[in-house]
Amino acid sequence: MSQTFKIKLAAIAKDEGYYLPLWVYHHLQFGFDVLDIRINDTTDNSIRILEKLKAHYGERLRYSYADQEMEFCRLKNINFQAYIYTQIHEETLKEDFTHLLFLDLDEYWCSANFSNTLKDYLGELAACDVCMFQWLMDQPKVQRSLEDFSFQAVMLGQKNKHVKSLINMQAPLVAIRIHNAIIKQGKYRLADQTLIQFAEEDRVRATIPNDIFEQQCLKLEDYFIYHQVFRSQDEYLASLLRGNKQNGDDSLLKTNRMGYLANRPEAFNLTWALDEALLAEYKRGYLALIADLKPELEEAKRFVLARKDKLLALLNTDTFMQQIHANKLRGISESIYQAKLIKPKIRSKISQLAFDELNLVCSFNCEIISAVETYQLQITQGFRQILVAADIVLVSQQRLGERVSKTFEITIKLKELNYLVYNNQPPFCLVANLADELIVLERVSFRSIAPILASHVR
Repeated sequence: MSQTFKIKLAAIAKDEGYYLPLWVYHHLQFGFDVLDIRINDTTDNSIRILEKLKAHYGERLRYSYADQEMEFCRLKNINFQAYIYTQIHEETLKEDFTHLLFLDLDEYWCSANFSNTLKDYLGELAACDVCMFQWLMDQPKVQRSLEDFSFQAVMLGQKNKHVKSLINMQAPLVAIRIHNAIIKQGKYRLADQTLIQFAEEDRVRATIPNDIFEQQCLKLEDYFIYHQVFRSQDEYLASLLRGNKQNGDDSLLKTNRMGYLANRPEAFNLTWALDEALLAEYKRGYLALIADLKPELEEAKRFVLARKDKLLALLNTDTFMQQIHANKLRGISESIYQAKLIKPKIRSKISQLAFDELNLVCSFNCEIISAVETYQLQITQGFRQILVAADIVLVSQQRLGERVSKTFEITIKLKELNYLVYNNQPPFCLVANLADELIVLERVSFRSIAPILASHVR
């Protein structure tokens, strides 16, 4: 007797109105029984779009607000995404689902032949607690526009060792993570049914082992997660403003983006070709679904473009933001964005970073080498140019040809860091103020001390 599967797909969504119809349509086409979407921190028209989608799909589509849970997690310094995932898993245990998968709104579960559903795959899958599907990352393409359909007859992608995981609801769960589940003595399989053994101390399990990944990185799997991280340049820029608040990150921009650039050289590109008849049928079904959503989708599209324009306006007037987020803007066409050239060059070296728990003081030394001597050293918050009170003492200086080396001792009292909430981001920046322009000298080096500072602030 063949087994009956009932599968729930869950997601957290912030300002994703433009993408909701296709994401919902796609996954209900490919074998998922129920979609559960938690809306948080949203200012676009997502709810109106979901209302219309629910009128079409009925009980197969669920959605609810999660703003209260986000605020609770922020105050308690809990990862909101993991908290909601755990909550959904607990709710799902009380229902009759056999499997549960968590995805973001830029992730699509796919079969390479664009025909087999997840239930078809489960019928082939050997026994396991978790089945892990690797990312196939879309590739940046400057010619792509916001109006282009997400699926084309021929697409390029690169595999990534990150996974998203389908959880067997009978598995003895220990904890839910963003990319995987921690299962007691769990049996983990990749989509090709390869068994993966995680070290017991690995409490994240977000990626597969490097050796296994490298062996098959040039092979397109039969089943994977198509991760549309780039889309068009307009969409990529707009997405940066969504931030990563769900992961305990108070940066204005997303911190897990490294520019509109491929992760690996072109030699690692894979071609994914779709049957044109299947794609045409898929697209006809989608266009029929959105026939009465055109006003809402036009509004959602305007929201995406307005958010892109807002980001560019912020960057063009804020060189501090340009500097701390420079890596996220690599690869963007100069016709869209050009960073201001920061002059002069000032080098810095941080040493002896420490926290005195008795006196509740953070301290470090820094050496500054520059041909300019008229700068003023300052401390700002980690993601904002709000000044933080600090004692900055010059202890030595020497001339090195045309440049001058200065060494400073810097101390910051814990009470000046009461804005800290999250423990995984740099708590402050070291900047040089030169004619009222802030030049960021160091930031990343301070990340290591963030956990202890945040714990004391709380």
